[in-house]
Amino acid sequence: MESKGYLPKSHVDILPCMATFAVVVESGSFVEASVRLGVTASSISKQITKLESVLSLRLLERTTRNLKLNPEGEEVYGYCKSVLESSANVFRLKDKLTDNPQGLLRIAVTKSLYAACSKLIPAFLSRYREVDVQMLCGERFDFISDGIDLGIIITDRPPEGMIARKLCEIDFVICAAENYFRESSRPNHPSDLTSHSCIPFVGDPDKQCWRFSSVSESCDVVIPGRYLSECPEATLTATLSGVGISCLPVCLAAEAIGDNRLQVLLPDWVFKGEPQGTAWVVYQSGKFLSKRVKVMVSYLLSELAAASQGWKKNTLMNLSSLAGL
Repeated sequence: MESKGYLPKSHVDILPCMATFAVVVESGSFVEASVRLGVTASSISKQITKLESVLSLRLLERTTRNLKLNPEGEEVYGYCKSVLESSANVFRLKDKLTDNPQGLLRIAVTKSLYAACSKLIPAFLSRYREVDVQMLCGERFDFISDGIDLGIIITDRPPEGMIARKLCEIDFVICAAENYFRESSRPNHPSDLTSHSCIPFVGDPDKQCWRFSSVSESCDVVIPGRYLSECPEATLTATLSGVGISCLPVCLAAEAIGDNRLQVLLPDWVFKGEPQGTAWVVYQSGKFLSKRVKVMVSYLLSELAAASQGWKKNTLMNLSSLAGL
């Protein structure tokens, strides 16, 4: 009857003896086997004796000059040799997995950075053709139960017990499309937003109070609006369509700002809200980290840092052009 589940302890205990037996047969002597394994010949002899005792079989015919397999030993050797071959295959697999990144990589990304990160993935997949990527969008994930390899979050306090690598700073910008101002004047102060149609970034009513600071004062504004979405991309689309004034992550709005489809408003004021802060890539601590996680972390550190410089450049160019008006 075929056994199921774990092997009995007695079976597991003789695995080293089986491997030693295979080495002895291939070496032709206890002495040569001891040299190969780096142990004493007496130690080799004890392991062979233990194997024969457990199996209640004599496996080797010993003489003073050589060893010879008997029929029982020949049959047992076939199985013991497979133990050595399995060990060699495990190390070949180790070399394959550690030298060449491969396998599935599951990444949880905060909503504010999902669009920016998704633009980076095609180039990563092209570079590492044996790695598959799944990106999940959201704010709360359990790394263990959800099978998450990496998380990309925005916070001032990375979670304890995790490795956290700083990616870049994520700022928000107040902006609107030029066609919105065909019927509305530009706000000069955050308090002016109360007379505008605004587009909240998320659906939580508590987030509809936008906080600002300048060199000389702070200001909280409860914003009105006809449209609300929890999807940043939907907010961007509505803003580009002239629905109203929005507060968007610079990483999401940078391209539209750079080609003047969006105009930056209130340049002397800094938005102070919970969604902005430092972006981190976080993953579980451990001595042995898969190659696919290592290359993705390195890739994100490099590419998001470079992308963030482009976001800032687009925003500054827009502000410079407005200053010249």
